[in-house]
Amino acid sequence: MGILHKEETLQTVEHFILQNTLVLESLEPFPGYNGDNAPGISKPDSLFLVTDKLYPIEDIFRISQSICTSRHIYLDACPVDIFIHNTNLSGIRIKGLTSYAMISELQGCYIDKGIHFMKGKSMNAPGLIRISKIFSLESMEENIYKDVDDDLIYYISLPYHFNWNLFKTVTLNVKNNLDNSNFDCALGFIYQKAIMEFVRIYGKHIDSKRLQLIRNKYLEEIRKIQEDMN
Repeated sequence: MGILHKEETLQTVEHFILQNTLVLESLEPFPGYNGDNAPGISKPDSLFLVTDKLYPIEDIFRISQSICTSRHIYLDACPVDIFIHNTNLSGIRIKGLTSYAMISELQGCYIDKGIHFMKGKSMNAPGLIRISKIFSLESMEENIYKDVDDDLIYYISLPYHFNWNLFKTVTLNVKNNLDNSNFDCALGFIYQKAIMEFVRIYGKHIDSKRLQLIRNKYLEEIRKIQEDMN
C-alpha cells in the first residue's frame, strides 16, 4: 500500500457519462515520455470519477472489488485526490476500461453502493494527483524494482522525501544531465516496516544499469540540497 503523486493535464469527459456528473480524463498519463503508448481515441486510459465528498479509502476499495466481482470485469480503481484550479477534489481513478461506453454503467454501480458524484463542470487544466493504491513490486537489485503488472514501470528507492515543487525542480536537473531523458517520473512512497520513498519511472528499454544511473543523478541532487541547507 502506498501513495503516488503525479501531475497531468485533465479535461472533462463530455459523453458516455451520467447526466450532470463530473468525470475527468488524462489524455497524456505519462507526459515526460514521448513514445508510442498514447491511449487511442476509442479506449480510455486514465479516468477520474469525481465524487460529491471524500469517502473512506477502504470503502472505495471494497466497493470497487465488489463491482469487479459481480460484473466480471477487470479494472484498476483507486481513491484519488486532485488539486486543480486551487480546488481539492476527491474521486476514484479508473484504469482498464475497454470502452468509454462503460463509464455511465460503472457510475451507476457506484451509486447503487452509496458513492455519489459531483455535479458536472467544464475543466481543462493541469492537476496535481494523489493516488492511494496497491503496488506489486519485484526487486531487480538493491534499490531498484520493477512493476509486476506493467513492463514499462520501474521504481527507484531514495533516502529522501521531496515536496512536489522540489521534486519537479530536481527531476528537471536530473533529466538535463542525462543523454537519454525519454522517461516519465512520478513521486511516491510505500508502507513497509519503514516507509520507502521512491521515484516511479515509466519508459521503454530501461535496464537496471540505466535505472542505477538515474538513481545516482537523484542522489547527486539530494546531496546538493543537503549542502545548501547546511
